[in-house]
Amino acid sequence: MNKGMLGRTIEALLSEIVDRDVEVTFAHLGQQGKDYSVSIQTTLYEFDENVVGPKGPMYITLNNYLLQDTGELLRAIKEIVENNRA
Repeated sequence: MNKGMLGRTIEALLSEIVDRDVEVTFAHLGQQGKDYSVSIQTTLYEFDENVVGPKGPMYITLNNYLLQDTGELLRAIKEIVENNRA
């Protein structure tokens, strides 16, 4: 499985868990010990409890070295899920 296919697979799985669109990329984060970066774009609907609307996307950047260690990749994804479960 190549990097693109793996990213799309993670996107599909996490979208269901966190209840928002997820975009996953792999890059060199440049910070020692940094496995991933997560940013969430919130929409105006998310600020008002009485209004129902779409949630903003979650952008996840995973460090390239996780491609070489499946155990570390799964650990990072589990940590992301625990911190962002819907």
